[in-house]
Amino acid sequence: MNKPSYPDWQHQVQWLPAIDWNVKLFGGHERAVDRHWAMPQESHIGFEIILVLEGSQETVMGGTRYILHANDIILIPPGITHRNRCESDQGMRYFCVHFNVDDPHFRQEMIKHNRIIFRSGTAENVRLRSLLDHWLLMVRRGGGHSTEDRFRLQAQLFELLGMLASFSIPADAQQAEPAAPASVQYAKAIAEAMKAQFNPHQLDRSESPDNRVRIDRIAASLGISTGYALEVFRKVYGLSPRQYLSELKLHEAKVLIQQPDLSLKEIAERLGYAHLSHFSRQFKRWTGMSPLQFREQGR
Repeated sequence: MNKPSYPDWQHQVQWLPAIDWNVKLFGGHERAVDRHWAMPQESHIGFEIILVLEGSQETVMGGTRYILHANDIILIPPGITHRNRCESDQGMRYFCVHFNVDDPHFRQEMIKHNRIIFRSGTAENVRLRSLLDHWLLMVRRGGGHSTEDRFRLQAQLFELLGMLASFSIPADAQQAEPAAPASVQYAKAIAEAMKAQFNPHQLDRSESPDNRVRIDRIAASLGISTGYALEVFRKVYGLSPRQYLSELKLHEAKVLIQQPDLSLKEIAERLGYAHLSHFSRQFKRWTGMSPLQFREQGR
């Protein structure tokens, strides 16, 4: 009997799906704040999940006001403008984690089904809390984190993404993943190109990140018009490429500022600012505090 050729037998077996995602954990922290605490209006390129440990928090998002009490959890999707503040007179304590996955289908499902609040005592809250408690214990343990810790963090992040995906799919929904439309693929390719071209760590700084990341060049490389590129990107990611680049800058700025061996002037240059004062003003618009205040707060 002749053995089937590869093109023949590959259609006779079941395959696992190919996965090509970029998944990132930006970090997490526990913090106690007084009753006057408030964050300025902001948005992020990734997801933000907040667990209220004590007291109450007000979150305003998309014109809707949410009040969270102890053990409530809120998930803030990427690109959503929001504002958080303490709602209780006795102050509050919270645990917050920022993470991201570049799969547009996941983003769309989370936004489409509007799974934002997970109230204390619900089955979904219990599942999320069990995982967040592992991270909270790691934060409270302090000290350095081993390679094993980092691998466990990554595995638990995938577990969290799996939980959130299961929460966003109705029980009667079809489980088979539909073929990705061309618009989603183009939007993802644009985001990948922007992240690749935005590299504040490169030694050659003859061209600023703003000049390197040109949506018209990216669109031309994909064989589509600039207008179509802008349209599909906003449709899939919920924000413009310019806003996405601004969020990339903000996250990178926060990471660099936490490195005490880097001067603020050098950080400003890496991010494409000709003068430190320009960077400082922009960072304060983003966060409500100066780069120096942000660095001192993290100590």
